[in-house]
Amino acid sequence: MEYKNLPISVLIDKCTAKDPLAWAEFVKRKLPLITFAARKALLRYSAGGQVPENEIKDIGQNILVSLWRKNKLNEIKNKECIDYWLAVIARNAVINHLKARQKEVLMSDGSFFEKLPTKEIARKAGETENMGKKIKEFYRLLMPREKLIFKLYFKKELNLRDVSKIIGIPLGTVSSAITRMRKKIKCSKF
Repeated sequence: MEYKNLPISVLIDKCTAKDPLAWAEFVKRKLPLITFAARKALLRYSAGGQVPENEIKDIGQNILVSLWRKNKLNEIKNKECIDYWLAVIARNAVINHLKARQKEVLMSDGSFFEKLPTKEIARKAGETENMGKKIKEFYRLLMPREKLIFKLYFKKELNLRDVSKIIGIPLGTVSSAITRMRKKIKCSKF
């Protein structure tokens, strides 16, 4: 059977049925998107300007292995929108990768923001102190549901899916709320 011309929804169905030829075609089509999203996220979330290509490839391979082993393609509700879903998966994988490597981790209870690598902390100590104050002020202005999302995601370090289940709201709503919070914190003039 020719897999090149299959619509993405049919290809995903074949992948969830563990068809190796369909999976090979899926990887061929979607690996460039995954690596692009991972590269973009690494540049955004890591302190250094350069991102090693082997690190991006490792993250991409880990994503694909996870999708295959855990059959995560079953979770997709709208298969035609898989590109957005894969980009979010790649971003989350990068964040988890950075946390695991201790390049950037959440700070203690005093501040719920991302910490810079050790050599950068001394250079930006004043900025970190100010950021902690900005975040505390920002937190006071949040609505109750936003405070709950903030605490669960930043302080308790739960993933988006867990926060969504605990609060009982859609995953996209949690993701959007966190993105808005980060932007407001970074752009605020408290």
